[in-house]
Amino acid sequence: MTIEKSHFNLNRPVHLARRDIFFEMAVELLCAPFHEMSTTNALHHIENVLAYLQTATRHGTFAARSPLCSERERDFIHFLHLISQNVQSLHAMMLNQSHLGKEESFLCQFLNTNHEESALPAMAYGRRAEDILQGLWHVLHLALAPYRTLQLENMENLNEGERSRYERASASTRNELSERPNAPPVPVTI
Repeated sequence: MTIEKSHFNLNRPVHLARRDIFFEMAVELLCAPFHEMSTTNALHHIENVLAYLQTATRHGTFAARSPLCSERERDFIHFLHLISQNVQSLHAMMLNQSHLGKEESFLCQFLNTNHEESALPAMAYGRRAEDILQGLWHVLHLALAPYRTLQLENMENLNEGERSRYERASASTRNELSERPNAPPVPVTI
């Protein structure tokens, strides 16, 4: 079986497009001023970032099944895993801060603490969340050039028909996300 006829190549342009769009949407959400949101909305916002990153990772993994997958592409999938773990940590710090910041939360009740006793750990969790976010922004800034290089390499390896499928899948995914901006992506099943 030739590379051109490999079944792993059939949907590669679609998976590449969805990987790229979901990653770009996650980055866009991470750069939004969610500090101005209520705690509940900020947590939901970060959950959406995580869902987008996980969807980008799944599509990247599907695309990487092709023999055309490069080492840079595999490295990007690894990068997506690492960034997802950072976002999970951010979410955990924000959630802990939230629970310790409310006397009526289950955590304060379980710990049998009052507001004064839980204020210091709540502030510490808030600082850790901010540190994680700053680190994420810095790493994402560094990743911009390698990501664009990967995109160009991927596009150069697609023929005209595949590039057309990539563009249609990109437009379709953007449209899908714009119609449900506050909902996480639907899990991919293949």
